[in-house]
Amino acid sequence: MKILFINKYDISGGAGIAAYRLSKGLEEYFQTENNFLVGIKRSNLTNVYSTRRPGIENFIERGTNYLLNKLGLQYKFLPFSTGRIIHLTKELNPDVISLHNTHGGYFETTLLEELSKTAPIIWTLHDMWAFTANAAHTFGDESWKELKSGKNEKKHFPQIGFNTGKWLIRQKKEIYRKSDITITCPSIWLYQLAKQSPLFHGKNILHIQNGIDISIFKKYNDSDMRSKLNIPKDSKVLAFIAEKGMQSEFKGGNDLLKILEGMNERLTEKVHLIIMGLGNFDILNKFSNFIVHKTGYIFSEELVAKYLSAADIFIYPTKADNLPSTLIESLACETPAVTFDIGGCGEIIIDNFNGYLIRPFKIQSFIEKTLFLLFDNNKRQTFGLNGTRYVQDNFSIRTMTEKYYDLFVGLTKK
Repeated sequence: MKILFINKYDISGGAGIAAYRLSKGLEEYFQTENNFLVGIKRSNLTNVYSTRRPGIENFIERGTNYLLNKLGLQYKFLPFSTGRIIHLTKELNPDVISLHNTHGGYFETTLLEELSKTAPIIWTLHDMWAFTANAAHTFGDESWKELKSGKNEKKHFPQIGFNTGKWLIRQKKEIYRKSDITITCPSIWLYQLAKQSPLFHGKNILHIQNGIDISIFKKYNDSDMRSKLNIPKDSKVLAFIAEKGMQSEFKGGNDLLKILEGMNERLTEKVHLIIMGLGNFDILNKFSNFIVHKTGYIFSEELVAKYLSAADIFIYPTKADNLPSTLIESLACETPAVTFDIGGCGEIIIDNFNGYLIRPFKIQSFIEKTLFLLFDNNKRQTFGLNGTRYVQDNFSIRTMTEKYYDLFVGLTKK
């Protein structure tokens, strides 16, 4: 079976990593032939094709996308990517298309109709964008159920200037009606929202959880990793991950500051904080009771797992999320987590079993639970073991791969 994956990135970002893991699972277990079309290529893999060339094409298309977004014409014209996607899809001639994030300035929404003439499309949703006016998350606003734009939706990523949201969402409905698409959602939370969308009327919508490779994400010797980071063996250690660090609209950078500030006031000893992701974290230096270790963005899954293993607790004060892989990865490494009950986080973190699930956005409760767990070694150990077993039972990459393969086979036999 030949499968074409389409996403903004190949090996970075939550959607890119999920798509890459799925492709590796399909290749290993079912010997599929996989290719990728991506807006931005960050690997040297030969089966990954960029939708535009670096340099002048990238400069022009990014500028065009920026201008059209300002005008409210979100993903209506991309001078290079559109033609290349159509050409390469026909050339690669896939049996199925595994579509992931289409927002990001490389994929015109009208391509759905054109591409589904070549092969059936399985569109895995990693956020709400597919059924909102323009935003990846609407933070509780449900205007999309009435085919409208939320009051502040145009300000949320990916932002638009002129509020053309009502027109954009109705355009999506017409495009989907003409396209051969099946929708999959990694979280029950997103699945239930998608089922309520008038845009997907008549479309098959399925829930298939993301999976991770537990041969990579496992408990490593935390003493070895702490030694490399110059962290004393008996120190208390927290970890935090976000691709765009403190700057992400969704990952709770502002709340993270409030949480660390509150903890800093109560701590009577130094705590180490491992920060994984891009961005400037200098503001964290003001907290005298935290010793900050900045790793930058990490492409190696094994290295991420080792950093997680070196931590006592993973803190994740997210503001909007689907089924965050970082929570799953943390539990797999026997590191319990504290997070807000947002999106699909409650499908991973079971309160008082493998971590703490905090009511949004109760900062004081987050602080208190994190401090309590940080200094209760027995509870941390119990939560860690519970978490690893929970991941093994519920988030196997093989289970995810088998469900997708069965779906792909069924669609090719139609």
